[in-house]
Amino acid sequence: MQKGEEIKVTLPSEDGASPQPSQGEQVPDFVRRARDRNTFHFKIRYMDSFSLKQMIDFLQSTSSGALYAGRVDLIQLLNIIVAKAPNEMANVRSVAGNKFYPYNGHQGVEYKDLGDHLEALRGYFSSVRPAISRLLVNINVTSGAFFKAQHLLQVFSNTRNSFEQLEAFVRMLKVEARYVKDGQPQPFMKKTKTIVGFAKSTNTIRVKRFGNANEVKFSYVDRSIPNARAREVTVAQYFKQQHGITLRSANLPVLNVGTRADPQYLPVELCWITPGQAYRRLLSGNQTSEMLRFAARAPNLNAMSIAGVAGTPGNGLRLLRLANPNGNPQADSVQPFGFRVGTEMISVPGRILPSPTVKYGSKDASTANGAWNLKGAKFDKPGKFNRWQVLIINHQGNNGQAMRGPPEGTIKALEQALKDYNIQMGSRGPTFQITLAALNVTNRAANDQVLKSAFEKAEGSRVDMLFIILPEADRWLYARIKFFGDVEHGIGTICSVGSKLENDKGQQMYFGNLALKFNLKGGGVSHSVVNTVSPPIDNNTMLVGIDVTHPSPGSVEGAPSIACVVASVDSRMFQWPGSIRTQTGRQEMVGGADANSVDHLEEMFNERLNLWVKRNQKLPTQIVIYRDGVSEGQYHQVLDIELASFEKVFEKRYGDKKKWPKIAIIIVGKRHHTRFYPTRKEDADQRSLNPLPGTVVDRGIVGKIVREFYLQAHQGLQGTARPAHYVVIKDDISFSADALEQFTHHLCYLFNRATKAVSICPPAYYADLLCERGRSYLFSKLAENNASDVSVSDGGDDEWTGGVHARLQETTWYV
Repeated sequence: MQKGEEIKVTLPSEDGASPQPSQGEQVPDFVRRARDRNTFHFKIRYMDSFSLKQMIDFLQSTSSGALYAGRVDLIQLLNIIVAKAPNEMANVRSVAGNKFYPYNGHQGVEYKDLGDHLEALRGYFSSVRPAISRLLVNINVTSGAFFKAQHLLQVFSNTRNSFEQLEAFVRMLKVEARYVKDGQPQPFMKKTKTIVGFAKSTNTIRVKRFGNANEVKFSYVDRSIPNARAREVTVAQYFKQQHGITLRSANLPVLNVGTRADPQYLPVELCWITPGQAYRRLLSGNQTSEMLRFAARAPNLNAMSIAGVAGTPGNGLRLLRLANPNGNPQADSVQPFGFRVGTEMISVPGRILPSPTVKYGSKDASTANGAWNLKGAKFDKPGKFNRWQVLIINHQGNNGQAMRGPPEGTIKALEQALKDYNIQMGSRGPTFQITLAALNVTNRAANDQVLKSAFEKAEGSRVDMLFIILPEADRWLYARIKFFGDVEHGIGTICSVGSKLENDKGQQMYFGNLALKFNLKGGGVSHSVVNTVSPPIDNNTMLVGIDVTHPSPGSVEGAPSIACVVASVDSRMFQWPGSIRTQTGRQEMVGGADANSVDHLEEMFNERLNLWVKRNQKLPTQIVIYRDGVSEGQYHQVLDIELASFEKVFEKRYGDKKKWPKIAIIIVGKRHHTRFYPTRKEDADQRSLNPLPGTVVDRGIVGKIVREFYLQAHQGLQGTARPAHYVVIKDDISFSADALEQFTHHLCYLFNRATKAVSICPPAYYADLLCERGRSYLFSKLAENNASDVSVSDGGDDEWTGGVHARLQETTWYV
C-alpha cells in the first residue's frame, strides 16, 4: 500500500443485497441511493513507526529521566493487535473495544436468563499494560447484560410495563425485519433496522401518541402505477397492499426505524431482535440480583476460565487466540506482528497489612478478617437530636402495608436500642401515617403532593429527623423522600422497609446498623482507629474526596453531570460534610466549562475550608485529596485543571505561596480489571479463597511513570475480590510508600456506617455516595430509564442545580 493511498469501502445494504452491482445489473433507484449512502472513502497516511525494543528498553531503564515518546500510541497499537482475533470471530460481541462476549452458539458461550427479555453473558476483558521491565496482558472475566434474541412481539406481549417503558426499552435496538407474505412459510425479504422510538407527529404527519398500525397514516405513492398520485394510507393498509402481509397485531404501537424528521414505519410483529446487543440502561432490582449471582464466582473458577488448567487452556486464552489444546494459535494472531504472549499467570510479591485497632470509647473491638461486632458498644461521641418523628408510608395495591403488626412496640424497641448506644434522641413526636396511590408513573404527581404535605407537617412540628418506614424498596419513592428532606425542608431522613424492621431474626443487628446512621446524622462519632494520625499525617491535615457522576444511557438528553467535594472537619476523620453541584454533562474535570464559567471546584473547595476553619479556628497545613473516577488518560488534566482551582483558593486564603499547605493528590480506581489469586493457602481467606483483608501489592505489575499500589482492605465474601488501585500524581507531603499504604488502610476501617473495612478509602467512598444522592435529586433526568424524548416530571426536581438546605450543610446528611 502506498502512502496516502485512497481506499473505497461499500458496506452491505440493509436488504442484504450485494454492495457491488454485477456488470449490466439494473437496480432500482432506492437501492442505488442506499449503496451511495453506504460507500465511504478514506486515506491511509504514514504518521510514525513504533519499536517494541525501544519500549522494553524504556521499561527496563533505571534512569529517572528515561522516556519513550511513542509509548501511549504503541500500547494502543498492541491492544488493537491482541483484540484482532476476537473481533474477527463470528458470534463474539465486542463492547467498548476491550470486552469480548461469546454468544449465540459460540463454543465458549455462558449465559443466564435475567428475566424481562434480558440475559447475562460471560465474557473476557483484555488490555496491554506497561510494567517495570516488561509488557503485560491483563485478562479478566467480565459479565454484561444483553437483549435476548427473540421475536419482538414477545417483548410487547409478555410484559407488565407501560408503553412509555416499552419505548425506552426498545429505543436504539437493532432488529431484523422479516417480510413474510400471507400463506408463505419464509420471508421474501429481510432488512436490518434500528428502532429510534414509536411513531410520532412530524411537520407533515399527525400521529396519535402510541398510535397503532390502523391509526398511523402517511403519504404514499405507488410507483408500480404510472403517474400515480400520493395518497394517505395506514401502516396496516400499506403492508397489505404493498407486501401482501396482513398484520395480526395491528393494535400495538408502530415503530419508527428512520429518523424523527424522516420516519420509516415498521409493525412490531415483523421484527426480531438481532443477537449480541448490549443492554446499557439500569437493571431492575430482580435483574441486578440475578446478574450478581451470575457474576459472583469464586476466584479459582475465574482463574480457570482465564488460564485453564494444565494442558487445557481457559476460554479467555482461547477467545484471544493466545492458546488452545491443539497447536499454537499465536502463529497467526500476534506473532506476525513480532511478539508472543506468555500463557501462564504471573506471580507478584504482596504483603498483608495488620488490621488496625478499632475502639469504641475505651473498649477495643476485635477486627478479625476486617470486621467487628457492635454488641455492647457505646459510641465515642453521641449524636444529638432535639426532636424526631416516625412516618409510616403505605400505598394502595399489593404489598402496600409498611408494617404487618402494631408499629409502636417495634418503634419503642428501636428507640431503646438507639439510647443504649449512647445517642441523645431528644423527644419523639407522635407517629403519623400517609397512604400513597399505587407506585407507578401515572400516580407520581399525586403521590408527590402527599409526600410534600407530610414533610411540611414535619417541618411545622420542628422535627430535625424523620425515621420513615416504607412498604417496599422503590427507587422513585426513596429519591423523592431525599429530595424533600435534604433540599426542600432541611430534615434528616433515615428509611427502612417495614418487613426488615419487624423481622425478629437479626433484629438487634439491624437496629445497630440503623444506630450508626442515626449517630452520624446527629453529628456523633461512633468509633476511632488507633494511630490513623501518625507521621506524616498530623492533627491539622484535612482529607478531601472528589468525584463526578455522569448521565447514563437511560438519562434524558442534555442531562447534567454531578460533581461533589467532601472533606473531613477535624482529626477524627469521621464527619464528612460535602458540597454538590451540577455541571455540563459528560465533563469529568470539576470546574467551569470555560474561562467565563463559574469554577465550581473553587467554590466547593472553599466551602470545605470554611467549615474546617470554623471547627478548628485555623487553616489546614496539609491536604490529602483522594480523587475518584479519573481514567489513566486524564491524570494530567487533574494537575492542569483541578490543581489550578485549588491553587486559586490557596492564593486567596493563604496569601504568600510559602504559606500554602502541602498537598497530595491520589487517584482512586475501582473500575479496573486487575485481580489477585493467592498462591499459598495461608494467604487466602478459607471461606472465599480471596486474598486476606489488608493485602497490598506495589511491585511486579505497577508502572514506572507514577507511584501506585493495589490495596484489598476488605474481606471479599462473594465472588472474586477487587482491590482498589491508588495512583499518586502529586505528593508535597513526602509520604513513604509504607506510610501512605498504611494510612489508606487505616482509613478503610473508619467508614462511618459500617462495622467492617470497606473496599475503597472513605474520602472517595463518600464522594461517590454524595454523587449518587445528587442523582436522586434529579431522578427523572438521571436515574431513570427514559424514552428518547419523554420523561415524567417528579414535581420540582428539574430546578435543582446544587446544594442542600442550610440546616444540613454542615452535616454528613447523605450517608
